[in-house]
Amino acid sequence: MGTATNITFSLLIKINGRLREFNFRKRTDLNYDTDTTDERGNRFVFRVIKENGAWKIKGQELPKWLMESDLILHEALENNK
Repeated sequence: MGTATNITFSLLIKINGRLREFNFRKRTDLNYDTDTTDERGNRFVFRVIKENGAWKIKGQELPKWLMESDLILHEALENNK
């Protein structure tokens, strides 16, 4: 019987001129549960899924600045393996 491993890490990523902290938790399907905040402290929780070799943001009611940052998140995740 194997033990479950809980892998979590944080990355500081610059989006729209602001440095933001992204918290990642690796899932058993090798994708990530992720959260970050905006400048008002509103927390956004979403999933980052690898599709066709690229990391994509999946979630509901996320702000435009976050939905348009797929490429930035992809680069950050690939560079921090």
